[in-house]
Amino acid sequence: MHSNVLFGNDNAKEKVKELSDNGTYTIAYISVGEDTNLEVADGLGAGGYASYYVYEDGYPKVNTNWGSYFVDASNPVWQQKILEQAGQILDYGVDGLFLDTLDTVDVRPESLGGLVELVKLLHETYPEAKLVANRGFNLLKYISPYISGLMFESFNTTYDFEGNRVTDLDEAAVEYNTYVACNVINAVRRYDYFPVFCLDYCNEYEYNYMPREYYNNSWKYDFIPYCTYDHLLFTACNPNVDVKELTAKRGELALSKLGSTGLGEANADVSENNLAYAGNELVTVTVDDNDTYVGYDTAAINDGWYATPENHNQNNWARESWASMDNTNDHWIQFAFDGEKSISKVVVHWANDNDTYYSPQKAIVQVWINGSWINVATFSSAPAEEDGDYLAFQQTTEFTFASVSTERVRVLQPSGMGCTDKYGDPVRVNIMWVSEVEIFA
Repeated sequence: MHSNVLFGNDNAKEKVKELSDNGTYTIAYISVGEDTNLEVADGLGAGGYASYYVYEDGYPKVNTNWGSYFVDASNPVWQQKILEQAGQILDYGVDGLFLDTLDTVDVRPESLGGLVELVKLLHETYPEAKLVANRGFNLLKYISPYISGLMFESFNTTYDFEGNRVTDLDEAAVEYNTYVACNVINAVRRYDYFPVFCLDYCNEYEYNYMPREYYNNSWKYDFIPYCTYDHLLFTACNPNVDVKELTAKRGELALSKLGSTGLGEANADVSENNLAYAGNELVTVTVDDNDTYVGYDTAAINDGWYATPENHNQNNWARESWASMDNTNDHWIQFAFDGEKSISKVVVHWANDNDTYYSPQKAIVQVWINGSWINVATFSSAPAEEDGDYLAFQQTTEFTFASVSTERVRVLQPSGMGCTDKYGDPVRVNIMWVSEVEIFA
């Protein structure tokens, strides 16, 4: 239920108790990654608004689909607000909280740590409350110990806000959803089991025949299916499909894609010519003091796939690339070979986020010779002419140099030399953000 129906309702506690007495769990809505109303709160943010908003051009950033405002979930003012709001909701006798807007992490990956911390705080503060997450797949492996259930909204269909209608998922979205089902959700449920509820939509004129198809598909992944034609959920889910009538075998596809990348076919060089490719088992990859941004994994650096304008999926940010922490350290990626190799070319495909490639101002390829790192090639985005543009937002940088024999190679981004725009103005100057690295003889 939406928590709004509780507040100011004199009969709310009685209604909740009635549901509970009839064996129904009541889970009430709370938004943890976005604020539905624009607040002043502590007034320490831009324009005198709350300090916990994510700001863009001096104003709290808006989720245009819903008109809500993105927040920094690590902000202590926001955390206290949510803990207090959760307590007020639970005082009505509900069994738990429905944690919405966890997907804020998909548009702002740096919010991952704060959202995980907030879910943990809710669990620790209200240990008897059942926490049900709405999506938040890029958080799941971190929050699975604290939740009692998960809702996978739009597993089979999606809602087109511009067209104001339900639409089928495109091929890329189907591939992503089935990847998540196997490699994220069901991979986690092997050690932290919780029920998964699928909420799908269909157009009202399809209501009598389409839900059965969606129900069967959800059941194959061991998900409990529901379907409605009302994306605002004012209409109850279709009661006419009995799980007992489903023809699919429960969980038959639950782990069917386990181990796949979920990114589509390899597009880097995966032949024996690419000395960096993980499948060739020639290198060990390490990064600066293991300084990896929360949610990312170094496996993306040499998995044989890199982001392009055609294949980039914003939901895949945690698998498409590797990112360093956002700090003023030098950042680097090192490849240690299983023996001495002759190399003459290194290709770096930079990460994509919201259709922007985060190429740096400066990057250096170094090789290990006689106990020291030796520079063999350098990229600089600085303009060739005084009034020229910076080489900003490059998808790929190719470093070529005279052949050299070495056991170790690294790509170094010096301190503060991350991405700028074409005018040299900083974008993310303290992050090294890479989708794939290839190395050739």
